[in-house]
Amino acid sequence: MEKNKKKGAGISAEEIMSLEFFANRFGIKKKLLSWGLIVAQNEDAEVTTSAAVLIKGSNLFIDIVNDQLSPMMNICGCRCSSFIATFNRVKGGYKFVAGDESKFLSDMSIENAYRSKIYSASLEEDAKKLK
Repeated sequence: MEKNKKKGAGISAEEIMSLEFFANRFGIKKKLLSWGLIVAQNEDAEVTTSAAVLIKGSNLFIDIVNDQLSPMMNICGCRCSSFIATFNRVKGGYKFVAGDESKFLSDMSIENAYRSKIYSASLEEDAKKLK
């Protein structure tokens, strides 16, 4: 955790972005997990790239931003491919790279995705304000 983080602040992206975190969150052995990219092309040839945690030997992956297990789907003209990616901390977030594909996840997008899903003092304080 950041040393200069305010007391009572919410969970940080650094606390979330580890394979241990995702292994515990989804009940999967850490040795089965790796950082990855999911590249999907829809029927209109639009391509989207998502940062993910891949599960070895499974057709499921962890969608980091949506905090859910998702299946790899090739239906209705849509094609999905998964790639093991390198994962690096960069200024303001995390960069995933696999070959020519890359995806940046900002600290803020990660923290916003998990803010209301993990107990923190700041979440408790916000809830008290609603009383």
